[in-house]
Amino acid sequence: MTAPHVVPVRPDFSAADIDEVLAAVRTSLTTGQLTQGAQVEAFEREMAAYTGTRHAVAVASGTAALVCGLRALAGEAGGEVLVPANSFYSTAAAPLLAGLRVRLTDVDAATLAPGVRDLERAVTDATTGVLIVHMGGIVTPDVEEIAAWCARRGLWLFEDCAHAHGSRLDGRHAGTFGAAGAFSFFATKVITSAEGGMVTTDDDELARQVRLYRNLGKPEPWRSIHTVLGENARMSELHAAVGRVQLRRLDEFLAVRDRLARRYTAGLAGMRGVRPLLPAHSPASWYKYVVVLDPGVDRRRLRERMRDAGVQLGGEIYEMPLDTQPVFEGRFPAGEHPVAADLCARHICLPLHTWMSDDDADTVLRALDKALADPDVTLPPRH
Repeated sequence: MTAPHVVPVRPDFSAADIDEVLAAVRTSLTTGQLTQGAQVEAFEREMAAYTGTRHAVAVASGTAALVCGLRALAGEAGGEVLVPANSFYSTAAAPLLAGLRVRLTDVDAATLAPGVRDLERAVTDATTGVLIVHMGGIVTPDVEEIAAWCARRGLWLFEDCAHAHGSRLDGRHAGTFGAAGAFSFFATKVITSAEGGMVTTDDDELARQVRLYRNLGKPEPWRSIHTVLGENARMSELHAAVGRVQLRRLDEFLAVRDRLARRYTAGLAGMRGVRPLLPAHSPASWYKYVVVLDPGVDRRRLRERMRDAGVQLGGEIYEMPLDTQPVFEGRFPAGEHPVAADLCARHICLPLHTWMSDDDADTVLRALDKALADPDVTLPPRH
C-alpha cells in the first residue's frame, strides 16, 4: 500500500524555528540549566500574556496540568467532579489521580460538551467541581452559562483546554472562564513542545499551589523540604524552548487552520451522508474538524476507502465513551450517556494542519464524497 498523500497531523517547524531551538538547547547544555530556568520562565510569561491570564504554570504534560490543577482546586476536601463522558482518558483519570471521585455527564449533540441541563441531571450533594472540555478546540457557547451555574452552586469550574490553543469566545481565550485552564503541548496539538502542559489562572494562590504540586511539594524549588504530597511534573528547558517558538507562530497557524476549516465547511454543504459538527463557521483553533456521519455509514470501511484514495484520517474525539474504557470497567455505570455514546460512534475528523494546501483539502473532500457513494460504506435507510 502506498503512503497516503494527505496525513492527519504534522508539526510545523521552519528552518528558522529549528535554528532557534537548537541555539537554546546548546545554551542549556552548555550552562547545565536543564530544567526550571529562563526558558520555562519566559514560556510561562508569554503564555500568560497570550491568554490574558495573570499566571501560566508550565508542567510536564497536559495530564500533569489537569492533575496539578485539580489538586490545587480540591485540596484535601476531595469530593466529586463532573466530567463529560466523551472525553479523553486523562480527563477522567486526572481527578482520580488527584483523589477525587468522578461522575460522568452526557453532552449536547451540537457542541460535544455538556450543557447546564446535562450538569443538572448529573450533579449530587457530593459534587465540588466541574471539568469541561473544549472539544476539538470549540469553546462551547454555553460556557458562560455553565460558569454562572457553577458559581450559584458553589462549585469550581476547571477547563480542559488541551485542544483549544488560541480558541476564543466573545474575545475571551479558552482557560479564562473558570478558576483555571489546563493546556497540552503534545506532539499532535495545535502548538507543541513535544511533551508539556500549562495551567492558566488569575488566582494567585491557585498558581502558587500548582507550582507546589508540580515540584514534589517543595515551597523552595531547590531545597528538599516538602509540605504537600506533590509530584515531579516539571517542564524541562529543552521543551520550553520548543514551546516558545511554537507559541510565537500560533496566530499564523490559526489563520491557516481557519482557512482550511472554511473550505471544508463550504465543501460539505449538501454532501450526502455527513454533516459538519458546526453547521455555520465558528471561531476555534480547529484542532479537529469534526464530521458527524449519518446512521448506516460504516466508519471502519469509510476510513479504509479514504486511505485507498490517499487520505489518512486521524483519531476521533473520541472513539468510545469513557464508561466503556477497560480501565474504568465497573467504576462508571455504563449506558447512561446516550448522546455521548452516539457521537463517539458516528463521527470522523478530517485531516487539518498547517502543511496542508487548499488542494489537499479538496482531495479530502473528493475522497470523502466518493467513499460515501460506495454501497459497502453507506447502507440504504431502513423503512
